[in-house]
Amino acid sequence: MKVFILFILITALQVLIVSCAVPLRSFEKTPQPPPPDYSQNKYWSALPDKKDSADFQLKEYGIHNLQSDAKADVFFITPTNYLKGFKWNVSVDDSTANAEADSVGCKLLASVFNGSCKIYAPRYRTAIFYSYFASRKNSMKAFGLAYEDVRKAFQYYLEHYNKGRPFIIASHSQGTDYGVRLVKEFLDKDTELKKQFIEAYLIGRPVYDTTFTTIKVSSQADQTGGFVTWNSVDYKVNSFFGDPVGTIIGVNPLSWKSDTTYVPATYNKGGLPFTANCTDPGLVDAKLAPSGFLWVHKPDKPKEEYPATNTPYYHMNDYNFFYMNIRENVKLRVKSFLDKKND
Repeated sequence: MKVFILFILITALQVLIVSCAVPLRSFEKTPQPPPPDYSQNKYWSALPDKKDSADFQLKEYGIHNLQSDAKADVFFITPTNYLKGFKWNVSVDDSTANAEADSVGCKLLASVFNGSCKIYAPRYRTAIFYSYFASRKNSMKAFGLAYEDVRKAFQYYLEHYNKGRPFIIASHSQGTDYGVRLVKEFLDKDTELKKQFIEAYLIGRPVYDTTFTTIKVSSQADQTGGFVTWNSVDYKVNSFFGDPVGTIIGVNPLSWKSDTTYVPATYNKGGLPFTANCTDPGLVDAKLAPSGFLWVHKPDKPKEEYPATNTPYYHMNDYNFFYMNIRENVKLRVKSFLDKKND
């Protein structure tokens, strides 16, 4: 957890400048909210049979919610929804945090899977953003509490919802920290569960060539059983802070390859702005940098549509820059997996 990419540091500093509301006491001396009960639908931000933000569709732009007929599932872990406060982890009953998880994590991110997968996105006691910059003693416990929820939600999904169906694990930002841990714990070894595993979309946090033992990066658009990952930044950015534990891995979501070939914006089938009222074909280009970052030229769009593009760090747009390409790729990987299974 002491590996901090530059854009995360800058974003955190911006948040802390806006507000100094951070935990005043150690994790052990701070009362923590009770754990969620995943047998209750209210503790899921998204479920396939529940009317929720992941049902988002724009039919006139080719975005259709097809969860009712989907032959695969996605277990989606939403990003940080707790930016400031005096506790280390947010309550799953916090209306402000839940609204953030629903309007961004589910509507703008998880919905990218609703054309091919049933979506399961748990609410969990997200660690406060400040945890990434706090002492290791406190941050590890805050992240550990959050992962405890995610792990229990995944186990509940497997025991009550999965019923032997193929599945994807997907995530963004803080959610990816826990997505990585799920893959390591449940799939990075020979298990029966691995036979149902389609792919992991581990976006918005560094994943290294040393992270997994058996799970490999997928460098072809129809490859399954591995993972894809990227961290979007401006072309100027080519460094990171922290102690690396290996080489940062990246995949270009315009080519689905892990090489450094430049891919022009003409291959971008459409970004989804935060206004969620259209798609933007040809929005951005992409090229993997030697550092493992995904280099992107700044789109000619207002920051209200693609937030934080007034800085060189495009973390908030990791999914939205490539929304339609991701939708298409999920459909392809699900088909590829099912075709192999039926051979």
